[in-house]
Amino acid sequence: MGDKNMGVMETIYLICLAGGLVYALITLFVGDAISDMLGEIHLPLLQPILLVSGITAFGGAGFLLTRLTNLAPGEIMLFSFLAGAVLAVGAYFLWIKPMARAEMSTGYSMDQLQGKIGEVGTAIPAEGLGEVFVSMISGVTHHMAASMEKQPIPEGTRVVIVEVRDHVLYVTPFPE
Repeated sequence: MGDKNMGVMETIYLICLAGGLVYALITLFVGDAISDMLGEIHLPLLQPILLVSGITAFGGAGFLLTRLTNLAPGEIMLFSFLAGAVLAVGAYFLWIKPMARAEMSTGYSMDQLQGKIGEVGTAIPAEGLGEVFVSMISGVTHHMAASMEKQPIPEGTRVVIVEVRDHVLYVTPFPE
């Protein structure tokens, strides 16, 4: 009976290992689509790539320990589980977390400009457009701007962006 249980566990380990390897191959070819579908999980250690890495390591370690050692099935399962957990946690701290920081974009959306302080680079007429410089993480950006109160705003004036419509910043002088 011991051999039959060992055979079942060996099969489970192989399924985990094979499933992880198949997942890795599939993500190699269509990874972006899968990441978008599975990326809704926001718990850091429950990201799909970490779960699959842990399951794959569990399966690989279990299969190897079954074949190459004389450990009891419970010990093999424990060591396999620990190997999977260590790999998943290690991958999180060595790969996922640093990559998340690297992926932080220096880009922005126009909606994020609302409430920011800028400086008029080209005078803004009462009825018309001028230019405003806004300091962002990526540097200084230049945008078309119009006066919110329909009053002229001279060059060099600090302004606050009140609204963004149709890629035009509507600004008012910033009270000093």
